[in-house]
Amino acid sequence: MTKLQLLSPQEHGQLRIIQGEYLDPSFAVNLSTVMVSELAFLAHEYPLFFYKSARSGEFQLAALLGFESGQNLFLDNGNWMSRYVPLDIQRRPFQLHVPDASAVNHASIQTGVPTSGHLAIDPTSPQFSETKGESLYNDDSSATVTLLHYQTLFSHLLSASEQTRSVIATLVQHELLEAIELNVTLKNGDITLNDLYAVNVKKLNGLTGETLQACHDKGVLQVCHLLMSSGAHLEMMIERANK
Repeated sequence: MTKLQLLSPQEHGQLRIIQGEYLDPSFAVNLSTVMVSELAFLAHEYPLFFYKSARSGEFQLAALLGFESGQNLFLDNGNWMSRYVPLDIQRRPFQLHVPDASAVNHASIQTGVPTSGHLAIDPTSPQFSETKGESLYNDDSSATVTLLHYQTLFSHLLSASEQTRSVIATLVQHELLEAIELNVTLKNGDITLNDLYAVNVKKLNGLTGETLQACHDKGVLQVCHLLMSSGAHLEMMIERANK
């Protein structure tokens, strides 16, 4: 199991991050959690669905990246094959430390580094190097512009998650989600994905009066239409899977 360390200038002052190449194993995923705030960009390139978190049982908004576990059809030899990269992919290989010290290097915790909302890393990740890439810390141990970028990214993810949860709660309240079976025909055989949820078009079209107005005011209708239009990108994914 990967041992994470809380990021600090004392232990990682010489570490650099390689940008522009997607080398870390965490990029090999077939789903990426996404936020409502980025849907306008995502809907132009990715199929978008909902799924239920195995950990919390709550609905999450996601971009479909592949048809099988570990398959990312938007990744090719370390290059990302679309213009917009989901925020959850951009923030990797950094993770946000949670108060479960069992997965974090105890020596790092005992240095007195704050544990609340602190970035954590696996320093053995191929995304990090001491000889190439962008520095994380300046000579005076302050964060570089590069590290500040990742810190800002996490701050945005945390704030955007509140809006996303609110929209999903409204969708669930009005029964606007339905389980689907996504059947994909590939040259090597058929694949069925049955853990996904989509917008219930019949229920959506049946909204009236105050409920319809409330969904409009909360941005729920726009979210629904963006998700419904994004399914067109499945054909592009099938073409890539068949290569």
